[in-house]
Order: sequence, then C-alpha cells, then structure tokens
Amino acid sequence: MRIIRILFPVLILLVLSIISYQQYHQLPSALLATISFLPFVLVVLVVGLAIHFNNSSVFFYTLLLVLNYIVLTGEWKQADLSTVMLASSLPLFILIFALLPGRGLFSLKVLPVYVFLLSAAGLSSWIYQQPPQWLIFYLMSDWLPARYFDWVNLPQTVLAHSIVISLFMLVLFISKPSTHFAVAFGILILLFMQYFLQDSRSVILFGSASLLMCLYAVVQESWRMAYLDELTELPGRRALREKFQSISGLYTVAMLDVDHFKKFNDKYGHDTGDAVLRMIAAKMSKVSGGGLAYRYGGEEFTVVFNGENNQSAKTHLEVLRMSIADNPFVINRQDRRQHDSKTNGAKNIAVKVTVSIGVADSKESVKSPWDVLKLADKALYKAKKKGRNQTCVS
Repeated sequence: MRIIRILFPVLILLVLSIISYQQYHQLPSALLATISFLPFVLVVLVVGLAIHFNNSSVFFYTLLLVLNYIVLTGEWKQADLSTVMLASSLPLFILIFALLPGRGLFSLKVLPVYVFLLSAAGLSSWIYQQPPQWLIFYLMSDWLPARYFDWVNLPQTVLAHSIVISLFMLVLFISKPSTHFAVAFGILILLFMQYFLQDSRSVILFGSASLLMCLYAVVQESWRMAYLDELTELPGRRALREKFQSISGLYTVAMLDVDHFKKFNDKYGHDTGDAVLRMIAAKMSKVSGGGLAYRYGGEEFTVVFNGENNQSAKTHLEVLRMSIADNPFVINRQDRRQHDSKTNGAKNIAVKVTVSIGVADSKESVKSPWDVLKLADKALYKAKKKGRNQTCVS
C-alpha cells in the first residue's frame, strides 16, 4: 500500500504526459505556444527551489534534463554519436544521483560530484571529437537480429542499458520505497520515451513531465522537513497543531512518555537513546484503533483517536504499551558510553524499555483539543506517580 501511495503522483504525471502527447495536435494554437515555453519556466522554478532547499539530487536531475533538452532539440540525427552517447549514459547518471546521499549543494562533501560531472563533460567532448573505434562498435553494433528491434530506433546497447538500469531502479524502489527513488524511476521512463519517439513534442511534453516530477520531489521533501520529525519519521508538533485545528466531535488524546529516559541516556549514550525512540515510534505508527501517532518533543509522544472515547482508546494503548514492555531492546555494547561489568564480556545486552501513558477524551468539559491534551498530560503524570509502565485515564 505504501509503495502505491508513493508511486501514485509519478504514475499520474506519466499518464497525463502520454495523453497530452496523443492529443497534442488537437490543442488550441495559443495553448501550444504556451506549452513550448513550459520547460524553460519549470527549469527556473525547479532550480530555484532546489537551491533554496539545498536539494542536490533534484538539482543534478535538472541539469541532466537541460542537457538532454539541448541535445534533442538540436538537429536530429538518428545515428549521431552524441545522441547515442547521451542516451546510453543518462540512465547511469540518474542511477548515480538516486543513490547519492543528500549532501547539499554548497558543501565540501559535494565537491567530488562537481569534479565528476566536469570530468565526464570533458571526457565526453573529447570522445565526440575523436571517437575511438571500439566505442563506436560497442554503441552502434547489433548484437541480436535487428528484425526483433525494428520497433525502436535506439541501438541495442543503449536499449539494454536502459532496461537493466530501469529494472535495478525498480528493485531499489520496491526494497526501500521513497519519493526519491519513485521520481528517479519516473524520469528514467520519460527519458526512454523521448528517445523512443524522437520528435519535438515528446521532448517538450515528457521533458516538462520530468521537471514536474522534480518539482514534486522538492515540494514533498520540503513538506517532510516541515511536518515530519527527522529522528523518528513521525509527524511532529506542527502536524499535530493542524490536526487539532480540524478535529471535532468525539476524540481521544493520549500522551506517552518513555520511563527513566534521562537515566537511560546517561548510562548507554544518546545514540542508543535515539535508537530507542525510533523503536518506540515504529511501534506507535502501527497502533490499532485508527490512532495517529505524533512526536510531541523529546521522549514524549502523542496519539490521537478520532471517534473513540477514552476507554476504547485505552484498550488499543494497552496493546501498544505491552508490545514495548514485552520486547527487550538489544543494545550493541560498542555503542555504549559506559560498559556494564555484569555483561561478562557479552557483545550485546537486552534491556527492558517501558512507557507510561495518559488518556483523555473530548467528553470532558473542555474548550479545545489542547485542553484535552492537558488532561491527558495530567493522566500521564498520574501514571508515573503510580509506578510507571501503565496507562491511566483522566
């Protein structure tokens, strides 16, 4: 389900670009004139946003798309070496940038990428001026009977490169679904369609669709930065605030706090403490009863149940609390700041992590969801005072 949700915007853009290509000549002339300027407007917009949000992958994708546009809108030659070289190398560059960790655009860590791009540009220019015979043979030769590939004008080597890298990208996306890989995969497909169709409208329409995918990636990343907690990947307090602005009727708010978390951090180190918070967040994201989990701050979390009273929500929260308490957290000994002499040299140790939970619903005489949250916080304090590792209702 998560794969479909992430891939859905990319698929929509793919379908719309194909429909636009098929209906291109039926569009009004004024609209056709406007569409021809669309790639330029999108390049300026995407590059500006990529620089503003320091998004290196989208910036490099856009550079490749600009290069592709320049080559394909020039004088088209089906067997031109520059076109074949570009068609063969673009999928590889897209894959490299998809695998590239986010290092920003203006740091020393990204300097090797700029050096790599300049070296690749210089090498490509030199090869184009003095192409070696082995490269021409490799790129232009038919390895299989040509009659099986008369449906595409690309050389078989280029076609093989595109298929292999596209399949590898698809495997990466399925194994680790993310907007980043979904956009890279969509751009690969649109680039292949441009080289397959080989006309100006495909370059404009599919190039524009690729840039819209880049725009979607920037917007999605900016939303993630604004609304998701970086450590736990749960929605943060801003998302909770928006939830409270729209919620009404019967609902329940729960406050959850990790027991003795400061002592845990002091004993095992902040890295281990962060790992505990990620573990708890992963369990909270799967809470039953339709509960929505948020990171409130520090070691505190919030769960909102829409349409549930406090007793009904408590049943689901008890399942969550016991799933955390009944599954010991394994600590790698090398990650700890202090070593416990009782481990007797064991590499890993298992510790029990527990949480306390306070619950309140909107049936109380309260004015706003924030008042319900305050009641849940008081119930949380009651749970801690009664010995922790339990759930108390306001």
